[in-house]
Amino acid sequence: MRWLVARRTLSTRATLPSAYLADRNLLKTEYAKYYGAPLDDPKIAARFDQAAEAASRGSLAGAASVLEGAVKLSALPVVFHDLGVAYASLGDFGRAADAFREVFAREPEYAVSRKFVREVKSIPAGAPEPFTREQEPNNEPSTANLIALRAPVTGEIAGSNDTTDYFKLIAPAAPRDLITIALENHSINFAPRIHVYDADLRLLSWGEKTGRPGESISLGGGPKPNSILYVAITATDGTGGQYLLTVKPESSFDKYEPNDDIMSSRRVAIGEELSANIMDGGDSDFFTIQSPRRGPLTIDIRNRSNTLIPALTMYDANHRNLGFAQEVRKPGSDVRYVLDADKDGVYFIQISSQAGSAGGYSLRVD
Repeated sequence: MRWLVARRTLSTRATLPSAYLADRNLLKTEYAKYYGAPLDDPKIAARFDQAAEAASRGSLAGAASVLEGAVKLSALPVVFHDLGVAYASLGDFGRAADAFREVFAREPEYAVSRKFVREVKSIPAGAPEPFTREQEPNNEPSTANLIALRAPVTGEIAGSNDTTDYFKLIAPAAPRDLITIALENHSINFAPRIHVYDADLRLLSWGEKTGRPGESISLGGGPKPNSILYVAITATDGTGGQYLLTVKPESSFDKYEPNDDIMSSRRVAIGEELSANIMDGGDSDFFTIQSPRRGPLTIDIRNRSNTLIPALTMYDANHRNLGFAQEVRKPGSDVRYVLDADKDGVYFIQISSQAGSAGGYSLRVD
């Protein structure tokens, strides 16, 4: 059964492997889903088409080479699926399993990949699954075990010859969310330490936590959607032990996300009151209003938490800064801004936080 037909840009005589997904619209749909933004980089779509063209000519090695580069810009299930199909067609079932593991780390029930790995008997059962038990060697980022969100992973720091366990994980798809990385300590003498790095192995600002012997620890932050993170587990005093590692998305975003920039702002009607939240210091909410009259419009942010220190910035239709609300310094404070509006004028409201604060609020424009 052909799961997808090649795009018309391919030769009419071209024959893709039956499981290969060549539809650029699928690429665009997944990009928007996972990154929370439209696919506007022409190089990404061009590489996707280039790989499909190579596969249609029977050059699976060429397709795999292009796709290995493509996943650096568009780490999507469809791209990893095609990479897995290419490697399986070449008889490289180890790399095929690695590619499908990337698919299932992002979308556990990606149907076409599930069907393919069931039918290709040379890919051992379970081989494409994200790890749920630490597998050595994983003492450096290049050999990190790829794990899935929400799935507990057992591990052990064994001692002098096993001082670090590295795990690779994929942040939740858009909208951006907070995650909690929790280590459940199973050894009374194990004093654990967690470090969390981005894809370039830079330590994240929230990415370090140390515990006492026998103590379970956790930490959390808000990575970019669909980004790569590395988690390193070590012992503070060289004494190893067993543990259970779980990474959990918190669903901390509100229903208006993604609206972190002016181009993704959400419209709010005059007289409407909406409830939203700033989930961390990196969050920012943009809303659009259109004035029904010439004259003052009052924009009120009513705090619904005792932690948020809100800030408000106004922009005109050309994205020029019109000013800021009076600064408040106390958590839980409200904010008001009076805009001298033009009839039918379009304006943008940016709500953010000060001092890395977070919490819920309501917005009303009258």
